[in-house]
Amino acid sequence: MNTSTNDPAGKQRPVRTVIEATSAALWQELRNACDDALAQGHAFVAILHGAEAWADARWLTDEDRQRAARFRQDSDRHNFMLGRNLVHYLVRPRGITTPCTFSLGPHGKPFLLDAPAYNLSHSGRWVACVVSRTEPVGIDVETFARLSDYRELLGVIAHPAERRSIEQAPMEHRLALFKRCWTRKEAILKATGKGLVDDLQAIDVCLEQDEPVFDRPASLRLMQLSMPQEEATIALALSPSVSGVVVMRVDASR
Repeated sequence: MNTSTNDPAGKQRPVRTVIEATSAALWQELRNACDDALAQGHAFVAILHGAEAWADARWLTDEDRQRAARFRQDSDRHNFMLGRNLVHYLVRPRGITTPCTFSLGPHGKPFLLDAPAYNLSHSGRWVACVVSRTEPVGIDVETFARLSDYRELLGVIAHPAERRSIEQAPMEHRLALFKRCWTRKEAILKATGKGLVDDLQAIDVCLEQDEPVFDRPASLRLMQLSMPQEEATIALALSPSVSGVVVMRVDASR
């Protein structure tokens, strides 16, 4: 059971700033924008598309290299490396030249000691990272490339209120609502560090609200991040106290 409001008392919706970046100076541009955002009390989101060529194995530990070698698909290997690269360049202090050593939360969520909170997600050729000085924070990006029939999943993941919202919507809007439902739930679970759980039906992510704010399972605001292409759906969960969100999009596939 969870509750939400459009805006908590005394809180305004966070300001969103979207920056279109080039890939010529990818990591420098991302780090500068991230530092500026955090200095203003904002969260920072980096969204990479088609950036496989920027995957750099230098920041992998020996254990990471072994893990990367086990991926059968090149795309999964690249996404794993890009995730490590984003953490290295955005979350760690500048100038560090050794790979990351991660700590794990009680539910296995990785974090860096004495560093901002962060979360990663990837799907297809998309990789996203959110960084915030205020916890909790979670992000989910999905292309749903392997989704056959979303209706088969409604009974597994949807709260009764969510199911009604989807089934009563015009036919042309139902798939988009399902994608919103899925990514919002993933973002919440990643923010709380619990990952996938068996009681997804107990969570109502308030599909009819643009930016719902929740008291449980944690104090969270949900946001959808729109993309120029419709192939990816991205949801963000962050503390309601965060005053703004800066999004930098990098399409290296062009």
